[in-house]
This record gives sequence, structure tokens and C-alpha cells, in this order.
Amino acid sequence: MHKLTPLPLFSVGARESDQADNLMNEMQIPKERVRRLNSNPVAESGKYVLYWMQTNRRFTSNHSLDYAVQLARSQNKELVVYEGLRKDYPWNSKRIHKFILEGMIQNRETAHSLGINYWSFVEDDLHSAKGLLKKITEQSSVVITDDFPCFIVPEQSNKLADKINCAMLAVDGNSIIPFSQFEKFASAARILRIWIHKKFPNYFLKFANTNYKKEDFLALNKGSIAPFDTFKIESPELEEYLDKFRFENDVQPFKEMIGGRKKALELLEIFVIKKLNQYNIGRSNPNSFEETPVSGLSPYLHFGFISSEEIMMRVIREVTPTGFDLESLSHNKPGDRENFYTRSVAANHFLDELITWRDIGYLYFFKKPGFRMDLADLPDWVNKNFSKHHLDSREFIYSRNEFEEAKTHDELWNAAQKELKITGRMHNYMRMLWGKKVIEWSKSYEDAFDTLEYLNNKYAYDGRNPNSYTGILWCFGLFDRPWFPERNVLGNIRYMSSDSTRKKFKIKSYLDYVTSLETNLDRLFP
Repeated sequence: MHKLTPLPLFSVGARESDQADNLMNEMQIPKERVRRLNSNPVAESGKYVLYWMQTNRRFTSNHSLDYAVQLARSQNKELVVYEGLRKDYPWNSKRIHKFILEGMIQNRETAHSLGINYWSFVEDDLHSAKGLLKKITEQSSVVITDDFPCFIVPEQSNKLADKINCAMLAVDGNSIIPFSQFEKFASAARILRIWIHKKFPNYFLKFANTNYKKEDFLALNKGSIAPFDTFKIESPELEEYLDKFRFENDVQPFKEMIGGRKKALELLEIFVIKKLNQYNIGRSNPNSFEETPVSGLSPYLHFGFISSEEIMMRVIREVTPTGFDLESLSHNKPGDRENFYTRSVAANHFLDELITWRDIGYLYFFKKPGFRMDLADLPDWVNKNFSKHHLDSREFIYSRNEFEEAKTHDELWNAAQKELKITGRMHNYMRMLWGKKVIEWSKSYEDAFDTLEYLNNKYAYDGRNPNSYTGILWCFGLFDRPWFPERNVLGNIRYMSSDSTRKKFKIKSYLDYVTSLETNLDRLFP
């Protein structure tokens, strides 16, 4: 496996080393965001710089795109942007496919308006993806891609890097601070929060380009033709097109969940104008999405339709209309969740979720990249706890199918599962309760993890993400501490119950909301 550390741009020969130094000096993107995936030099005879758009599916606020643009200019090469979608990814479904394709259709429109040579490809029964990327790279001088540390992305990036003859580099545009700047993963959010706050002023002004214009690409599009049939389906044809697929999972799209950048920006505006000032006091109260002061942007971040940099800047502009004082920020106490970024406690709580809590999962995977995490990644105190309690009797034991069909004895748990299954999202507080109860009601810890992974990645729009796994494993004790007194099955893992949730919140509105989802199923799906 390739090490996740920044490396010199190109390989070692004297001429290549000089070339690398010159190019690195010309690059405006922080070089600590960039790492090599192979040791190949630039292929000087290549026609174009290829940007393989895997996870940052947007043409603004995209460090990978910025780097590819700068390389193309410095080499006097054409820029080609390739965005693809294979049909056989794990947990594939019409729900996920449609969400991605809605974004691809918008990207095609944006690329056309900017004059970008954009090649999109969707694998179906008539068009195979086998060997396609290798073929595209045969005329590349260098390949740039997104550095995403989870799911299928690390493996397919490394496989391509090993097959091609030119240099391939990955760019980390996942968050505000490049993950290479952290020596190790953090064992708790309070620790990572301090690290982030200390480094934040150094990266606050090193953001990706948010203002590309057509003239920026005039010299970068020389009209090269894609060596395959590009994706040409338009939005009105999408339903009929998707009905021809044979997906592994029969999961229907939720009508209100529309993929792509336009919807992401719309949700961001609604949040900062109507919901942000209630975030810290109302987000944990279970209710419908419309009535809960949350952004709903997690799926859009996951698929790269919007960046954390954009979200952060929009929030900061909303709460600091006279301008952001970076100088005073440098004097704020690192680790102060309430007051670090702005004078708005609500905004600071949201930014802490966006940066600290989102980054803790990504950082873990950056230090241990791979498809998934599992129980082996839990800390020693949890493993000792499991050894002590694994034979505890369970009051209830349910099968995966019973969990999936929301057929437990607990009305509140069933409601959370139904919300996930129907809408592809779940209220955050309910998600924690949902996970804890699966641990209690499974015959083993291993079965509980497998069930949670399956349900989350099958139904959630934002599943298959670093935070899918750290969120699930948080329920088992990851990034947490021992809690006492010890309880049956959970031992000293943090305990949550439906009874305490009912006492803490007014639950009726949430239950009514889920009932309305069930009642109106025909109107909720396209």
C-alpha cells in the first residue's frame, strides 16, 4: 500500500528533479496537500493533464482541479477532466446512483459553460468500464485525482497508479487543514480540536479557487475527443435510464433528496439564514428535517458537491458581516469549542461539527487507509470490556432482517430505522440511540457491527464514508471513555435508552413525522 505522506512531485533523475523543483515552485496549492501514488516521471509526450474526478465532484472550491489546472498551464498541456461511475460498487442502488448522476448532469452543464474538456462515463450493460481509465491515461502527461482514504477509492487509485506509465498524484481537498499535517490520528475529539485550532490560522487563507471563469480555460481546451461514448442522458430521461439497471440493492431514491451542487448551495442558504442561530440548542431534539436546525449537507459533502471550505466561509460571513479578524483568532484559546472561530456560539458549535468531528474520521482513515474499519480498530479498554461481557444474556435478540424491517419491540428505535430506510438520512441523536440498541439486541458484538454497517451503507446517502465507520464505532466506544456503572452487554460503554430519550425530548413530533413518511410513501418516491 502506498504511504500517505507528501512526496516530491516527480522521480529522481537530475533532469526530472529540476523539472519537479520548478513545477513545485510554480504551484500555488499547498504542496502538503499533494502526494505521489507512483514513482513515474511526467510523460512529456502526453497530450493532456488528466484530472480523474472521483470524490470532489465539483468545479469550484476544488484543490484537485486547481492543481490540475496549474500543472496544465505550467506544461502547456490540455486539461481533461474525467468523471466516471461504475455499476458494481458495494451497496449499489438506484438511490445512490441517481444522486450521483444528478450531480454529473450538472457538472456536464457547468463544464460546458466554462469551456472545460469534460469526459463523463457511466457503466451500464452496453458500456463496460473495464480498461477504460488505462486507455485514457495512455495520452496523459500526468494524472491527478482526489485523495479520499476510504471505501473503494484507495484501492482503485493505487491499482491505476501501478498500471500507468506517467506520474500520478492525489490531492487532499477533504478539509480545511491537509491531513498530512497531523502526525497521528486523535483518540478523542477534544484532542483533535486543539490540534486543529493551533493550525487553523496557517490555512485559513489557503483555500481553493471559488471563482473560475471561461477565460481561465481558453488555452486549456484543445478539443481532444473522448475514446469512448460519453454520458449524454439528460435529467428528464434519468428515471427511464435507471430503470434499466439491475442493482444489487432495491433501495428507491427519496424524492426530496436531489443530488448535485445546486441543491447543496440551496440547503446551505436555508441553513445559515433560517436555522444556524438555533443549531446549538435545537439540533439534538428529534423532529423532522425541516423542523430541526441542521444543514442536511452531509451527503453533499460525501459526494463532493460542496466543500467544507465553502460551508465554513458562508457561515463565517453570516455571523461576522463586518469581516473576519484572523489576527484576533490567533489569540483565542485552542480547544475552546464555544468561542474559537467567531462570537456566535451557535456558529462555533456547527463549525466544530463540520471540522473537528468530521475530520476525526477522515484523519483516522488517512493514517490507516482502506476500505473499512471494524471492531479491531477499537481501543484496548473496549476490547477488555468485550471480553468481560460477551457472554452476557440479551433480553432481546433480533435478526438482521428484523432490524431492517423495523420489527423490534421499541417504537422509537423502529421509527429511526424507518426514517433511514425511507429518506436515506436519520436524525443525529436518533442515530446514536439506534446504534447503541443494535449492540444490545444482537447475539454478538460482531453481528451488531455487521448489521450497523449493512443498514447504514445500504440506505444512508452519506454512507460508505470515513464517518460512517467512526460513527458506528463511536457506539462501541471509539473516541469515547469508559462510563460507569457497568451495564449488561454494554459494560462500561456509554449507555443510551429510549426511556431516557423520551424524558429528555418531546418525542411525539418525531414519531408523527415518521408516521407521515409511511403514510405518504407513494408521494415520497419518484
